[in-house]
Amino acid sequence: MDIKFVSILVLSAAVLVGCQSTIKGDPAPPPQDVTPGSTFTVTKEFLVPSGDSSVYFQDARLYPQGEIQPDLPVCELMTGPATADGWVMTTRTFTVSNVEYDEDGIGPSGAKTSVTIIHLRDASNVAYQMSCMFPFKSQGARFVTPSEIQSAVGGYMNLKDAP
Repeated sequence: MDIKFVSILVLSAAVLVGCQSTIKGDPAPPPQDVTPGSTFTVTKEFLVPSGDSSVYFQDARLYPQGEIQPDLPVCELMTGPATADGWVMTTRTFTVSNVEYDEDGIGPSGAKTSVTIIHLRDASNVAYQMSCMFPFKSQGARFVTPSEIQSAVGGYMNLKDAP
């Protein structure tokens, strides 16, 4: 065989391999576990505003939905039916009863994203739900990690992951 022909074959094969890996893509990483039995302890009281049934935590602060930053993890704590007067979430501990992972979840902006759905119960056995995600884009279908969840809720809650 001609050396020029062999060089073209090798170069063509390399290009095809490169195209194949770009087209195929890597599989989405597995969910980052927050395990049942883990706890979230409210360390600072916060207000659930009147007319709202949830609050958003991001960067260790509370945010109104329209002010959420697009590239930081966010957690939405659903607190039940909205009240006319609002109410204060007092210090307490929630236990994680179940965790679901939704690769086709929807963020606050309506964008498709990977959502970690954490089911919580307080000492009175009242159920709550917290959904944590990157709010405006899928980040390559990556789920938030426990440390990213802690960075979102840190000013108000501490996450202690069960082994």
